[in-house]
Amino acid sequence: MAPSPKQLRKVALAGATGTVGAPILKALLEAGHTVTVLTRSTSTSALPSGVPVQRGSYEDESFAASALAGHDVLVLALNHTAYAAQAPLIRAAAKAGVRYVVPCEFGSDLAHEKLRSELLVVGEALRDVGVDLVKAKEPYRALAEELGVAWLGVTTGPWVELTMRLGGYGVNVTKRAAALLDGGKTRASITTLTRVGESLAALLALPEGELATYGNGWVYFSSFTVSQRELLDSAIRATGTREEDWNVVDENSDGVVAKCKEGLAKKDIMSGLRLLTTLSFKEGYGGDFSAKVVDNKKLGLEPESLDEVMKGVVAGFNASA
Repeated sequence: MAPSPKQLRKVALAGATGTVGAPILKALLEAGHTVTVLTRSTSTSALPSGVPVQRGSYEDESFAASALAGHDVLVLALNHTAYAAQAPLIRAAAKAGVRYVVPCEFGSDLAHEKLRSELLVVGEALRDVGVDLVKAKEPYRALAEELGVAWLGVTTGPWVELTMRLGGYGVNVTKRAAALLDGGKTRASITTLTRVGESLAALLALPEGELATYGNGWVYFSSFTVSQRELLDSAIRATGTREEDWNVVDENSDGVVAKCKEGLAKKDIMSGLRLLTTLSFKEGYGGDFSAKVVDNKKLGLEPESLDEVMKGVVAGFNASA
């Protein structure tokens, strides 16, 4: 499939220095979009030189509407503790005539009912400590629709670099240990932070007729659809070790899920995070959404190399040691 022709847009980005916001900003600029960063007046975070910055209160709709005037897209990449700021920004976007908003999603496939039902359990258990992967996000999509702004819900699966750093795939590079669920054969769709940014920037460069087809719905990005076994093999190559150097154990996914839910009952955040990544590699829970992923060729993106990404992850571990 040949890449679609480009239609560059004026994009406003809130959360430009965060974990996912920074690679999104970099990719938007490299793709040729005109980018304005929205940030709080109290922020001291460094931004690339030459990028227009609008500083003010996210809760000040007059400020936000003025800052968003003339923009086509508003991308929200805010920390989960700042989700509430999306409402005034979306209302301001509607007033300014912004056509698309990308709300704070960038995670699991919430359109998969079986997975969604499990994530609702996590949200109910951890709502008091600010972790809600489903219900906390719904009002902002609904608000955008109500106001006539098309939302684009980005699904990426677990972010590779962050999840590897937390040992969330069951592969611990520093300890040379791996816990494989049900033999480690179930595959899941995962995305590097770099590819999250590149994919979104490329999507937003599609001609209007194509981009509009994604409005008020989910769009899926992925770097790789791999098994834990494949991740372990790549980590072994990246570290220059042998499997005999690793402590590899097999775990029953049902048992891990049950243990995670015991932890959730005690408001343990790490149990919730482990349940999320466990379900990614549990058969039948929507971790593999490769059939829904936007074709990288359509977006004009080259395939990534798992081994090269893994080498970068290992180098990061070595640098921080």
